[in-house]
Formats: sequence, structure tokens, C-alpha cells
Amino acid sequence: MTNRKLRQGIFALLVLSGCSTELTSGGANVRQVSLSAVSSCTFLGPVTGSEAFGLDIAGDTQSAYNKMRNSVAALGGNSFVLSSTSSNTDITVVQADAYRC
Repeated sequence: MTNRKLRQGIFALLVLSGCSTELTSGGANVRQVSLSAVSSCTFLGPVTGSEAFGLDIAGDTQSAYNKMRNSVAALGGNSFVLSSTSSNTDITVVQADAYRC
């Protein structure tokens, strides 16, 4: 492998690994709860997080959950009830209902 190809490979790896979404300070305070736990909470709406073409499914899943938690926080929520998750080698999608409890 030439030095040029090696540098291109390292650059591509850095670019791809930088695509993961980090939790905001608000998103870090969002927790998953059961449906029975939200009876006295305020429903804020549905939220979705997705990530595609990361380095692996686990990374895509973590990033999708982070996006979803950040969305809950952006709505003023602090809790979510998970509706569905779907993962394959290309994309992970997480859907939930946001609540303020």
C-alpha cells in the first residue's frame, strides 16, 4: 500500500467515525420508561432517530438512540417509551414517544 492510499484510508476512517451523534446535555438526562410509568406524564409527540452507513451496527444504534434522546430533550421532555427499533447493515431507526414526567 502506498503512503498516499494509507493517508486516504486513515482520512476516510476519521471522517466516518466522526459521524456518530453525541448526546447533548439535555439528551443525557432523558431516560427510557415503561408505558405504565407515563400515566401521569405529559405526552409531547413521536420522535425518531436514525443513523446510516457507520462503521458498524452497534455504532449506528448508539448514534440513532442519541439522536432520539436529543429530540426528546429538544421537545422539553425527559422520558421516552420505545415504540420500535430496526437495524440492518445499512441503517438503524429508533422510534419512540416523548414525555415530560
